[in-house]
Amino acid sequence: MIRVNNAGFRKHSFIVLFFVLAVSVFSLSVPPMQGAVNDWAGILSASEKNELETFLNATNDQTSVQVAVLTLPSLEGESLETFSMKVSEAWKLGQKEKDNGVLLLVSMEEKKIRIEVGYGLEDRLTDIKSGLIIRNIIAPAFQSGQFGKGIIEAAKTIVGIVTDNEEIISKKINKTDNDDSIVGFIIFIIFVLFMTGALGRRGRGGCGGGLGNLFWLHLLFGGSGRGGSSFGGRSGGSFGGGSSRGGLGGGFRGGGGSFGGGGASGGW
Repeated sequence: MIRVNNAGFRKHSFIVLFFVLAVSVFSLSVPPMQGAVNDWAGILSASEKNELETFLNATNDQTSVQVAVLTLPSLEGESLETFSMKVSEAWKLGQKEKDNGVLLLVSMEEKKIRIEVGYGLEDRLTDIKSGLIIRNIIAPAFQSGQFGKGIIEAAKTIVGIVTDNEEIISKKINKTDNDDSIVGFIIFIIFVLFMTGALGRRGRGGCGGGLGNLFWLHLLFGGSGRGGSSFGGRSGGSFGGGSSRGGLGGGFRGGGGSFGGGGASGGW
């Protein structure tokens, strides 16, 4: 019969509980959504904030697409992707039946940027395109201290991509840098390698088998434009501090949208 040292068990349980509570207390909490623009880092001027919130509110009203901006002074040790998912899950950006929400998160101390994309928009605002927005639009603007310019241009490009409005998509996003061209290139390379191997093994008989397999490769990869990264997680904590530098408010509220980790991360 195994004897359990109750005193020792209680002691170790108390230690484990202490550390669990400590992590919960000191983890960064999700700030309340105060509208489409939540500038807790205070990097936007009043005019920039007003321009951005007016644009994002109009986008929400006219298309039901919800794009929210969140700037933070620091992640306070949290993972960028994990905290981005925490915010997305708490704010529930986008409509429940469409999952058409996007979160643009900026953390100043770590110089990190995250674009979190709702399920319903992952086929249009793909991981690749999200990465291009960060690298080609936000990062260069931030490096020159133009935080408002970078965020506004990025937000308009995001909306332009998901609503098929090419007029507001930044020219810094090269039209050739899209998923279709990359997937097509991958298929071409696979085809060349496959045909080279098939012809080497089978001689003339390899062409028929190679073309047959090319058909299946096209079916598997030809229509794919979706990223597939999966990040995130859940952690506890409630918002414990306030700031008057948040958004301007209004009727912008989450509609029940869901997120699955699609998007991209970067920095400047």
